[in-house]
Amino acid sequence: MGWISKVLGFLTNPLADLTGSYRERKRIAAETAANIATAEGELKVARLKAKTRRIENQENNDTDYDLIVLKNRATSLMDEFVILVFLGLFLAHFVPSLQPYMQGGWKAMGYEGAPWYFEFAVVGILVSTLGLMRLFRLFWQGRKAAY
Repeated sequence: MGWISKVLGFLTNPLADLTGSYRERKRIAAETAANIATAEGELKVARLKAKTRRIENQENNDTDYDLIVLKNRATSLMDEFVILVFLGLFLAHFVPSLQPYMQGGWKAMGYEGAPWYFEFAVVGILVSTLGLMRLFRLFWQGRKAAY
């Protein structure tokens, strides 16, 4: 009886090893897939948290910038001068007798109308005068989308 079990064991042990290792490989593959899925989920959560932190920091920085600008305006007359110059240029576009001169000036500089940086300067004045950094950010994002 001992020799029959040895012969049967000789024949069946390799099959048992094959099926056992197959099951082990399947188990390892399932664990690996679960670990990958978990890691991908954690990565998505981390990216969303980082994006949230960036937006919060940007909002805080915008508010801090607005407060600093408004505080600094109290000690400078140059701001008022620049504002008056750009306000005069802006308003001159709406005075019919000055419109040919405004158009001629822009054409002399190689533009068909007021260039983008003139708009940028006017918005910048609004930002610095009224502390509207969020308005500036919306304007700039709109300009980037247009081009």
